Amino acid sequence: MKTLIALIVALGISTSTFAGTNGDETPVKSPVSLRKVDDSKVQLLYGLIPNGTITVKIYDQNHTLVQKDRIFKREAFAKYYDFSLLSPAKYNIEVIENSEVVETFELDLRSNSYEPVIYSKVEKISNNKFKLLVNSLLPTDLSIMIFENGQLVHEEVVDNVNGFQKLYTFSRFSSNPNVEFIVKSQDGFRKLMAAK
Repeated sequence: MKTLIALIVALGISTSTFAGTNGDETPVKSPVSLRKVDDSKVQLLYGLIPNGTITVKIYDQNHTLVQKDRIFKREAFAKYYDFSLLSPAKYNIEVIENSEVVETFELDLRSNSYEPVIYSKVEKISNNKFKLLVNSLLPTDLSIMIFENGQLVHEEVVDNVNGFQKLYTFSRFSSNPNVEFIVKSQDGFRKLMAAK
């Protein structure tokens, strides 16, 4: 009999512990949410019946109010906000019901522009000899163009390099020429260098 009672008590404790654990692991879905649905669009999903006016405030990165929207609904709703005409910056969105912030969202419209990391330098060794040094953080294809007094005199492509050093010798340059090198990469880097 004592064994049966101990078994029932143990079973009751393990059942309540298991039920409590299961309840804590289930994620609670928020009835109010803001989410990005496009590069410049945010959707407000309001899954509750509002208890009054819903106010949506949009601030820029300087916390200046950019837009204020009052919504008068008596049922759940969805609404889209288009940011395509705003300048690239960070924006904060607040959803307010009865003077209480119920949801916030940060939207970053700044372009994630990638700037290639390339170091290039040209050095005049003598009147007709020039040394070009190029170092790139990542392998890339490079185009090199050399101009004398505005006229293209040499062009070459170097494939998939992290860097190189090359000595250029020109026999036909005029005395005291204006020599310029342009180095371009496939990923958008471009630099004009005058040989001094």
